Amino acid sequence: MKNPWLAAALLLPLLVLGQSIWRHQANLSAAGEWRIPITGYDPRDPLRGQYIRFTYGWELRGDAKPCLAESGCHLCLTQEQGRVIATMETPGEHCPARLDTRASDLRASPGFPSGAVTFSSRIFVSETSAPVLEAQLRNGPMQVVAALGPDQRLVNRRIEPQDSGG
Repeated sequence: MKNPWLAAALLLPLLVLGQSIWRHQANLSAAGEWRIPITGYDPRDPLRGQYIRFTYGWELRGDAKPCLAESGCHLCLTQEQGRVIATMETPGEHCPARLDTRASDLRASPGFPSGAVTFSSRIFVSETSAPVLEAQLRNGPMQVVAALGPDQRLVNRRIEPQDSGG
């Protein structure tokens, strides 16, 4: 090319895209793995694509009403006796596994009993694995295997039968 500015302008979007992919992959490689029980499966809905929507079955501690706002909230994930505990984060508290509900695209909804909050998400399911997964969802307790990266984003990787010990 004769004009170096034109070449730079054409390469800039590719460089930005490459840097974004690299940063995302670096966050996922440094992510801790969590196995979280799930409930309330909504099997694939052809109108919404090949996704399964589910509710996290963690134990929620603290007042989660601020999570219902559009700005989201932060939860601190811990494990106690094989259970996943999600605690509302308080400012200044040390939390080794902080989860940003907005960045993780978690949907907070008012639950039952009145004042409770539930968190739901979804995961893509390929057409080839969907029949097996749907049968598993009907047969027993399930869990989502998710990665919680240093960017505080929870990424659902797969759904599998829940471990008998947890």
